[in-house]
Parts: sequence; C-alpha cells; structure tokens
Amino acid sequence: MYLYKHYRLFVGSFVRAGWSALVVSLLVQPVFAQLEPSRNELLFGLDVNYVDASGHPSWAEGSAGKLLYDSDHDGLMLSRSYIDLRSRIADTLNAHVVAELYNDDMGSTVDLTEAFLEWRPLTESANRYRLKVGAFYPRISLENSGPGWTSPYSISPSAINTWVGEELRSVGAEASLSRRPELLGGAHTFSLQAAVFYGNDPAGGLISWKGWSIHDRQSRFGDKVPLPPVPLIQPGNWFDGQDPFITPLLEIDDRSGYYLNGEWRFGKRLMLRAMHYNNRADPQGYENRQFGWLTSFDHVGLQATLPGDIGLLAQWMDGYTVWGRYTNGVYSVDVEFESNYVLLTRAFARHRLTARYDHFEMSENDRIPMDENSEHGHAWTLAYQFEASSRLQLAAEWLEIFTDRPAWAYFDLAQRKTERQLQLSLRLRFGLPR
Repeated sequence: MYLYKHYRLFVGSFVRAGWSALVVSLLVQPVFAQLEPSRNELLFGLDVNYVDASGHPSWAEGSAGKLLYDSDHDGLMLSRSYIDLRSRIADTLNAHVVAELYNDDMGSTVDLTEAFLEWRPLTESANRYRLKVGAFYPRISLENSGPGWTSPYSISPSAINTWVGEELRSVGAEASLSRRPELLGGAHTFSLQAAVFYGNDPAGGLISWKGWSIHDRQSRFGDKVPLPPVPLIQPGNWFDGQDPFITPLLEIDDRSGYYLNGEWRFGKRLMLRAMHYNNRADPQGYENRQFGWLTSFDHVGLQATLPGDIGLLAQWMDGYTVWGRYTNGVYSVDVEFESNYVLLTRAFARHRLTARYDHFEMSENDRIPMDENSEHGHAWTLAYQFEASSRLQLAAEWLEIFTDRPAWAYFDLAQRKTERQLQLSLRLRFGLPR
C-alpha cells in the first residue's frame, strides 16, 4: 500500500506537471521558431526526485518543520519543472522570463518567478552601464546562478538563499555602473547597483512566523505560501486579520523600497559583494488580509578560487523585520534575524562534490504572549552532481538541520529537533537552440 500510494502520487503529479510543460512548450515553440536562433535561447527543465525525509511535519503541509518534505510526503516525485527564455530583442536590449511549474496547493500549476528587460547601452567611455526593468531577484545569491535560478552546487540552496526564493523579489528597476581601471592593470572590476522596487511589502512575515528553512521551492507571483498554525492569527485572536498564508509579492502601501549593492572582482578568482536592503513597508499597512512588514538587512558575499581549484562561497546576512504598532520601544512583532554559510566545492571533469555549513538564528524583541519567534540552529549539506550530458544530470544530496525553536511547543512538537533528508535527482534539460 505504501509503494502504491507513492506510485499514484508520483504518476499523477508527473502527468499534470508534464502536461502543463507540454502545453506551454507547444504554445511558445512556434513563436520561438520564427525568431533568429542565435538571438534566443529557450530551456526546459524537469527534476524527478526520490526523497527520504525525517523530522517534524513540513511547513509546506501547514505545520512547522524546516524541510519541504516529511515522512508522509516523500518518495518518488516530480519535484519541479521550469521554462527559462532569454531573448536578444536588439543589440543592446535583452529579455528574460522564467516560469516555474509545481504540483502543490500554493498556487496555479504554472506561474512566473522573473520577467524583466535589460538594457546595456554602448558607450565610448571606460564605464559600463546596465538598466534592468521588471520583476527580478535582488543581487544576493552566489549559489543560484543556473537557468531557472538553479544552483550548480546542490539541490537545496543555503538558508539565506532559500529565504530569498521564498519572500524577496524586486518589481522595479535596477541601474548598474561598472569600471575596470587601467591603473590597476585591468584585472580589477568595480561595480555599483541601485534599485527601486515595489510589490514586496509582506516580506518578513514568513521568516518571522515560520523561521529559516532550507529547500529549493521558489515563490511565484501568485503564490500563497502557508504559515504554521500560529496561535495569534487563529480566528478570534489578536492578529486574526492575517490569512493563514503569506503572499510575498504584494504591494500594500504604495511606498517604494530600495537596495544598494557594491562589488569588487579580481579576474575570475575573487569576488566581494556588499548590500543594504530596505523594503520601506509601512508596518501598520494592511490589504487583502495581508500585513505590511518593514524589513531591512545588510548582506556580504564572498566567492573565491582556492589552491587546488577548490571553490569557496560564503554569505552573511543580518537584519530585522517588524510589524504592528510601535509601543514602549518595540513593535507588535519585532524580530532580528541573522544567517551565514560557508560552501566548498570541487569539480572533477563531469563530477562535482560540494559541502556546506549553515548557521541561522532569530531573536525576539517584543513580549507579545503566544508569539515566540526566536530560534537558533545549524545545518550540514553534502552534495554530488554528475553531468552525464548537456540534457541529463544526476544529483544526490544529504541534508541535516538542527533547530531549537520554542514556538514548536505551540504545535505539540519538540522544541529541539534534528531533521534529515536524502534526495536523489534525475534532472532533464532540453530546449532551443541545441
């Protein structure tokens, strides 16, 4: 019965998601065929995973565990599918659209994660300019550099970049200026980015009431990401105006947010990045049963090539998110968060091995009863990937997360828990041009 249940779930999800991908591809390919192939790239991705998970019931199923899957929702499955279209509209103008396909209850089967235009004007000066307009990820992740915002290092990104995929998206414009000074020999590149955006006012609610997680599901424009059964948002309690889910990509107060980012690159061996982000949301804003959360953080990222061709990635994030009335020096919900990770990776021909350590924590400043949001924990990830061909990749990942979160007691779950997950993945990639 166990195998039959998972077989039915797998076949049903595979057929539904596969059918959706087929319909979209049939709609897109005739148009794509009319375009000049050298100026366009259309890529389809399909991940079939076997998952063995143990721990608390998953947050994705309305509970509070850290993992996307749990022992009642693992086995063989089609975990995700995506369509990534890049088009060169003119010599200096590019378009990029990404759609994700999921078989869950958080939104429609197909929806967008990114859609933007990028203009790179030609200039006679040593400066290089770029303008990005649309919906896009802020310039944070060092891991998610592949098509469909995938990671070439592991199946699941770090806690920092998991949260970026869950709650952060910029709907606006980003301007960039870069320069490679000849006085320094031409090996150094300095760049600055500044962005103004809308549509990210609820960002912060999910990390406050759910905490940090590690998984590869990205929130799409129309998704409703479930919250744990937090006592104070239940009917009849103080915060019951909040739906039992977060719609992260929503504009509530018509106030623009911003981020500033700076980068230094030394050839292809070293990159240092620093950012300040503030969504400038009104912490008393409210619309469509969603609260506005004022969220601000600082971020630093480092990417380097070590001796022996070992790749190093490291990121650090420290910030706060608040909601509600400001009384006696604190807001109704007033949380500080911090996370960092170190990743080491090494490629051997078509093989890649990766190890990552994550640390994460949250601290509570308010004293609202039955709304404890503090936590601390760490995670280890070991990953292996094999590039069988340009169309086929095999991947394996072992993930272990330890968390101490007092709020788990509200849901009759152990406050301290080590959760584990093994994933084996068959990744198919196909598209145009070949």
